[in-house]
Amino acid sequence: MSRKLKPPKEIIAEALEISLDQLDDYSAYGETLNWDSLNHIAIINELEVNYEIQIPDSEIENYLTLKAIVELYEKLNN
Repeated sequence: MSRKLKPPKEIIAEALEISLDQLDDYSAYGETLNWDSLNHIAIINELEVNYEIQIPDSEIENYLTLKAIVELYEKLNN
């Protein structure tokens, strides 16, 4: 039985303390309300906890956009 992963928008909205409707396909680090360096680490941490994965420090910058995080979600959810 596969587990149900929390959608990326929910993880990001919670970490940034914003509403889901404040996120869109173009949401990104430095462009979205509260998405600064400190909150980016919070997003990475929540991804690791919720998806039960480890993101190496060298790959953290690969997840600076909602689109990239959705792609990770889709890869893990298959």
